[in-house]
Amino acid sequence: MTIDNERIDKSTVVLTLAGRLDTANAPLLERKLKQWGNDITEIVLDFKELEYISSMGLRVLLQAIKTMKSENRSLPIINMRDSVREVFEMTGFINVMVQEEKFVVIRSDESDSIVLSFNGELKIGNTTAVSDELVKIKSQHGKKSVNVILNMENLTSISLAAVKYLNQVIADTAWPDRKIHIRNAAGDVLTYLRTQEGLDELIEN
Repeated sequence: MTIDNERIDKSTVVLTLAGRLDTANAPLLERKLKQWGNDITEIVLDFKELEYISSMGLRVLLQAIKTMKSENRSLPIINMRDSVREVFEMTGFINVMVQEEKFVVIRSDESDSIVLSFNGELKIGNTTAVSDELVKIKSQHGKKSVNVILNMENLTSISLAAVKYLNQVIADTAWPDRKIHIRNAAGDVLTYLRTQEGLDELIEN
């Protein structure tokens, strides 16, 4: 197993795991998690390249989540493959280990556009909800001209790390005839969006 790390901002690190998280490799994950000081309040585990997880790997994660929670820090998991998710579900760890943030994307198809309304707090751990909707739109309309509106009127907060991931998701799901706009962003949400080159050009308000 390999673990790559990327520091997104002063308080967030993303660890990308690739291969098999088993008895032989669990100590590596323990060391990687412990190497960051308390100034890192969110360590995101990206599982998009993780092929397998054993019971020992689950125990390491469970202990890490308990420790970080006691320190008011978080350990969200993103991009989990179906095969890995099945292990989480079969062991009953899915609700403990995969943090469900209070964030919802509501889609409405209007005559001239598709509106995705963001509700709640958008953090890096739940940007996959936005990605899923944009992927669906591309699969349904990828050869047509489409106007997509990201309505942020009910978005209460957004993290700087989530802003960076949101920008990447928008770029990854684009096609030549798709136009995308950000509406009704205000306060800190608007300020954070404007820090990311690319997103600032999409803001209408």
